[in-house]
Amino acid sequence: MINCTMIFLLLFASLFGQDGKQKEPADSKYKVGQQWSYSARPGEEKSYLIIVKIDNDPKLGRIIHIALRGLKMKNPHSPDGFSEDVNHMPFLEAAIEKSGLKLLKEKVDLPDFEEGYQIWRKAFDAGDAGAYSITVSEAVVVMETALNR
Repeated sequence: MINCTMIFLLLFASLFGQDGKQKEPADSKYKVGQQWSYSARPGEEKSYLIIVKIDNDPKLGRIIHIALRGLKMKNPHSPDGFSEDVNHMPFLEAAIEKSGLKLLKEKVDLPDFEEGYQIWRKAFDAGDAGAYSITVSEAVVVMETALNR
C-alpha cells in the first residue's frame, strides 16, 4: 500500500509548512481512541475515523491525528484499485469541527499509525509539513486526486 502520509507531505509541505514544538494537549471533547462518523463522500457513508493522537502546537493549536476506515478511494497503486484505510492524517481541530462528526464509540483499539506519524512529525518539526484545514471528506478527495495523478 502506498504511504498516504508521504503523499500528503510531498504535496502540501510548501502550502501548510509550520514549525513549533509539541506540547501536551489541553482538555478537549476529542480523545485518543474515540471512533467518530463524519460527513463522508457518497458511497462511503459507513466510513469512520479513529483519533490516534492529539498534539497541541503553539501556532496551529490542537492538531487531531486520525486514521480512516471504510473508504472507497481510487488508488492505482493498490492491487484491487482501491484503498479502504488511511492510518495517519493530521487535521486542525477547526477542520475536524467542520466535518460533521458524531461519536460512535468512546474507546477502540488504535491502528498502526506510528510510522506515518513519525514521518509527519519529523517534517513538521523541520517546518516542511502542517495539518489539513479542510474537512475530512475534502481531504479524502485531495488524497485520492494525488494518488491518481
